[in-house]
Amino acid sequence: MAPVEAVFFWITMVVYALAGGGYIYSFVFKNERLLPKLAVLVVAGLVTHTIAIAARYQAQGHLPWAGDYENAMMGGWFVIVLTVYVTRRQKPLQALAAVTLPVTLLMMGFGVMRNPTLSPMAASLKSLWLYIHVYFAWLAFGAYLLASAAGVLYLLKKKDETRTPQNPVYLRFPAIERLEELLFRYILFGFVTDAVMIVAGAIWAKDLWGDYWRWDPVETWSLVSWLMYGIIIHLRVTFGWRGRRLAWLAIFAIFGMIITFFGVTFVVESSLHIFNVR
Repeated sequence: MAPVEAVFFWITMVVYALAGGGYIYSFVFKNERLLPKLAVLVVAGLVTHTIAIAARYQAQGHLPWAGDYENAMMGGWFVIVLTVYVTRRQKPLQALAAVTLPVTLLMMGFGVMRNPTLSPMAASLKSLWLYIHVYFAWLAFGAYLLASAAGVLYLLKKKDETRTPQNPVYLRFPAIERLEELLFRYILFGFVTDAVMIVAGAIWAKDLWGDYWRWDPVETWSLVSWLMYGIIIHLRVTFGWRGRRLAWLAIFAIFGMIITFFGVTFVVESSLHIFNVR
């Protein structure tokens, strides 16, 4: 890491940890007054996160797109940007951060334990298709994670409706019907951007390796994850799956994406998607 990057990276980790813990505290102890303050804290963390990325860009001359650390760095940034954007437009959705923040924190923590060393961009990565591929990959991941978070909120609010008195924090959530609609829309958005990511990656692979598809472990898991979300859409549209079943599917499907982005390269040494020494 560059010195400035390291300072702002760890400040970001602390801020995200405080905000994530604050959201969990609000849920458990029914303290709704903290939510506006936590939203400000998330924005502050996003600012320091952006400065850390800018410092790394200045130090090595390219955006952080390669390796587990840089993927986690940029992936976490996309997730928080989408979270802030959604919650700014619809304040009742602020609680989505209770899921997206801890996941981002763990993702970045995993990344920094891998290989945060500064390195020049490999020749194989100098392609416009890389930027298209990675951009749509993180849009898809962010959308799927928001869908998973909406599924968690749905289940919490649905269960709380049977209690007396109800948790005042849950009363601030959108209506059950609205959460279900948003959950499905996030999945649709993620499914489309995921498809663009796969196609852009195939075009890039043709230029880089001579084939559109190599059945590389990351490629295979990416396809499996995309098909999983396709099945969820099919179950919703064709068979009318709604409610708890749809929420649970959204929650568990995100693990396929986590395996695709981080799990495969953690256990497999021969993937074509490992571009730097760990």
